[in-house]
Amino acid sequence: MTIQQTMNIGRESMNNYQHALAVVSHNLANMNVEGYIKLRADFATNPTYGYGDSVYSQIRGLNGAKISQITSYADSAAAQSARDANSNYQYYDTLSSIMSQLSSITNELGDQGLAASFESFFSAAQNLSQNPTDPSLRKLYVQSAQDIAAKFNSIQGSLNDLQKELVGNWQQPASVEQSDLYMGLQDFNKSLERLSEINKQIAIAGEANSSSLINERENLLSQISGYMDINVEYKSNGTVNVRAGNVELVNGAEQKVKFQLVAGDATTPAVIQAQDMDGNLLYANINDEITGGYVGGVLDMVNTKDDGTITISSMIGKINEMANAFANEVNNVQTYQDGDIQAKALGTDPATGEMILIDSTEPIFTFVDGKLTVNQAVIDNPNLVAAARVDTSVADWEKNVGNADNIIACAQLRDKNTMSTFGGANNTTFEGFLTHFAGEVGIQEDNINSKLETANALNESAKTNYQSITGVNLDEELSDMIKFQRAYEASARVFNTANEIYQVLVNLGK
Repeated sequence: MTIQQTMNIGRESMNNYQHALAVVSHNLANMNVEGYIKLRADFATNPTYGYGDSVYSQIRGLNGAKISQITSYADSAAAQSARDANSNYQYYDTLSSIMSQLSSITNELGDQGLAASFESFFSAAQNLSQNPTDPSLRKLYVQSAQDIAAKFNSIQGSLNDLQKELVGNWQQPASVEQSDLYMGLQDFNKSLERLSEINKQIAIAGEANSSSLINERENLLSQISGYMDINVEYKSNGTVNVRAGNVELVNGAEQKVKFQLVAGDATTPAVIQAQDMDGNLLYANINDEITGGYVGGVLDMVNTKDDGTITISSMIGKINEMANAFANEVNNVQTYQDGDIQAKALGTDPATGEMILIDSTEPIFTFVDGKLTVNQAVIDNPNLVAAARVDTSVADWEKNVGNADNIIACAQLRDKNTMSTFGGANNTTFEGFLTHFAGEVGIQEDNINSKLETANALNESAKTNYQSITGVNLDEELSDMIKFQRAYEASARVFNTANEIYQVLVNLGK
């Protein structure tokens, strides 16, 4: 090895370690930047020259070292684990948030809400049975019916408002574009677009020259995983392919789909479709392909599920079922007729002006399009309430105005098993159904919150593990700084020593 060759190796070695120190400095400068992935300088042997097979010839061919590339500490396995944990956490966090709102609405079913209205209604019926001709008792009975209708409609209104906020009203398709999920999917589509752009830039520049792009890509993938579970495939050219279930989202530099939220029906009000980049429909409904994350959480808390899970749509359905059943039961009593045994309202004999019984033809309630209302005719004339139930084959039945058999039958509806709890058929009363339903909501909320705690712990653990691999460790960086500094000093000493020898040889030749 010549003196000049030694000097060249020493000089290049000094440059290498100077650059390596610059990488350490860059890491330290970014150690508090959230999501930053540390870099490392990779060293490789410079190509040797061939001067022959002898040891001397091999020594002459030595050419020092070089920095082959600056690479990121991004770890695909740890990153996927962190993304999975993030998606799971966001899913249960979304469930918990929506379930908390459902629980607040369910409180309206309790002792201060709908249950109290039922108690007032049946008490009013019982009181009216004591004096069926009393105008004030009849008015109280009608008012209690109006109160029940108002409570039902208030609860349904709260549920519909929550559904509209999250995914829009399926009966008003234009409202979908104002919903939270629609806005979230627009951001999701933009993230996919940016990811494809980053892939393109990495493919052009090469992975070795794309550390900042890789850093941005990994952070972007983490954000995307917050929307839904994704599978990421790392390619040899530094790009990634991304799928959600069986739907390909991004393939290298090409964004394959964009998601669109559309209105569905009463049981599935939120439907997500996949379109190609020209807006052509690829999949009419990909709800089953989306799991985890914010999007999966919203879908699972809005759409009815086959496993009996309480969702917004199933809760709307159950409340509607109850309102309809209650209206039918009360109306059946109000217009009861079994041969000569008939329900009768209170009227006035046009000839004498005395109270008499008349045919009962006006129902108490109407239930249309999820709205419970009290018949305006009954509100205007409480005497239309059928308190009596008489045998019309008996002479002078119309004079039996003190009969209260029909309103007693109405009061007895309180104890009639007319509703079905989960897994049973007509196995509970109206109030029993409210208690059971509220209890089921509470159990489901507790279960979700318990899973949220577990998901949060796992998410923090996965983030900590990922950060330990990719994040800047001050001790490691200071250790590298000392190592590179000592190596720089050693290389400088080699260079200076070779230079001194060179100067001596030059002086000897004078």
